[in-house]
Amino acid sequence: MDTGDNQHKLSTLFIGQRGALIRMLSRVVGCASLAEDLAQETYLRVAKALHARPIEHLRPFLYQTAQYLAFDHLRSQRSKRRFECQLGDDNQASEVATPAPGPETQAQDQQQLQRFGQVLATLPKRQQQILVLHKLQGLSQGEIAQRLQVSLSTVEKDLRTALNACIKATDRQIP
Repeated sequence: MDTGDNQHKLSTLFIGQRGALIRMLSRVVGCASLAEDLAQETYLRVAKALHARPIEHLRPFLYQTAQYLAFDHLRSQRSKRRFECQLGDDNQASEVATPAPGPETQAQDQQQLQRFGQVLATLPKRQQQILVLHKLQGLSQGEIAQRLQVSLSTVEKDLRTALNACIKATDRQIP
């Protein structure tokens, strides 16, 4: 069957099914005008698919394409809503948490930092160096091993020991 005959079959089918197709889409998306737009998009997609290959069961393919387009639209809307923040008035804006820590959090952080400094001072010098190089300067364990001229396993062991000491001092549990 040639492409022109397929397009004629699609047009005839679409005209005959248009009302039912729009009602089905309207139930899915909840909006008649959007359903009409999706029906038109369905026609275009099916016509494009027909141009690429023959479709044996055209009516089910038409409805399935329409459903996929409706579900894609709903998924897209849900995704957009998730990332949009709509503030109605200034009162709502004042209720949004600020990224800056409050005075209580700052005091706790300061105490934790002091405990960390105290624990760091009790560690052997090499463990102090390894911890500082790894956590503050961002060096890898291999880079630290080369810099301090020790084995990688020594770096791993000393880093683990230093981290465990810090965790105990800051009252955190190891997961």
